[in-house]
Amino acid sequence: MPFPRLPLRRTVAAVLTAVVSLALLVGGGLIAGAAARAALVDVPPTGHPGRLVLSSDPYPAEFLDLSPGDPSYWQVAARLEDAVGATLSVQLRKTGELVSHPRGLEMTVDECDVPWTGLGEAPVCAGAATPVAVATRSDEYAASSPTFQLGSRAASAPVFLLVTLAVEDSTDARADASLMGLVGTMGIGLTAVAVDPAVGPPGGGGVLPATGADVWLWVAVGSMAAGLLGLGAALRMRPFRGER
Repeated sequence: MPFPRLPLRRTVAAVLTAVVSLALLVGGGLIAGAAARAALVDVPPTGHPGRLVLSSDPYPAEFLDLSPGDPSYWQVAARLEDAVGATLSVQLRKTGELVSHPRGLEMTVDECDVPWTGLGEAPVCAGAATPVAVATRSDEYAASSPTFQLGSRAASAPVFLLVTLAVEDSTDARADASLMGLVGTMGIGLTAVAVDPAVGPPGGGGVLPATGADVWLWVAVGSMAAGLLGLGAALRMRPFRGER
């Protein structure tokens, strides 16, 4: 699901795009129920080489055990290469039964200037944390969304985004059997607009060639499911926390 590029309303050196998408993987391979959270891993590029590089923790990321009161956390880092600096912005996408359910999935995005820690239970930003966006259950972001600005950033200052995935935490949600086994797709798209740092002498350039990178990362999302069982991709629901 490509994200549309933003129209250029200023003098720019280049437009760089990258996309991170979430989808339930139902077609193939073995998928572990517990993903490793060791470190950020660069997402392999799938398009033309560019100056915006995304990393993910965990990677590959699988969130197959969402339940009320038990959110999952995903860290996405973006950094610039071979560029002085750029302005970054984020767009959101979401669709499917899990995100459209009245008690279904909500995505929250927060920014930190250093890597987030404690992703397993309670993520912590040891630097300056800033709220970026919230995709509520009523937001219609299947084809488009508002653009959320991250501001200007030097190439030496990567951005670390924490994506929190959660369903409604309530007694009613825990008792709602219609939440069981729902799936959906959600994603975030990052756009970097590199500002021309200086006007060079005639014939000396000063404007970078327009290059870009399209980076795709597919992630499994599920509600109240313990994991994919073998190549058949069968889902197994797990009890809510506190049940026996």
